[in-house]
Amino acid sequence: MRTFIAAALYPLVALCAAQPFHSTSSKLAKTTFDSASCISAADAVLVANGFGQILSNFSTSFGDILIADGYTDQSDSVSTLMHSPNVVASDLGSITFNSKESYLAGEQAQPGVSFKLLNTWSSCNAVTFRYVLSPPGLKVQGVAVAEVEQAKKNGTGVGEGSTKWQIKTFYGEFNSAVWL
Repeated sequence: MRTFIAAALYPLVALCAAQPFHSTSSKLAKTTFDSASCISAADAVLVANGFGQILSNFSTSFGDILIADGYTDQSDSVSTLMHSPNVVASDLGSITFNSKESYLAGEQAQPGVSFKLLNTWSSCNAVTFRYVLSPPGLKVQGVAVAEVEQAKKNGTGVGEGSTKWQIKTFYGEFNSAVWL
């Protein structure tokens, strides 16, 4: 029986040890990427906090820096708020914003909400993060995955070095019932 358990656990341990992610919250994640084509852990934090800045202190100029041309966004949480109280099945599981312009216009129309970054994890071209939004008197946790790309235009993107990053595709969910 012990041999069976050890044999069954070996593939799981091997997968965990070889995970292609780096994290700002895990002492076990020591994998780093040396490639200039992969986002660094520090730049991943800048991307996640940049997203938070758009939610908490919107400015079109910063939105143009962080959000890539060709941007798409998918969030059933946001779709629920946009279509409430008449949400239908076709509103869910589909693209929420199909362009950079529609996303920025939607964010500009919303009041700012406090944002606190809890954790980030990143792979070569994606940043996953947990956060808390704090509308008055509440704390709402959310999780997001931002697919990123190297900025194509000078003066756009965020990053510590010469390589700058923008969010190309965004998937995010949070407890939208707080706002209903």
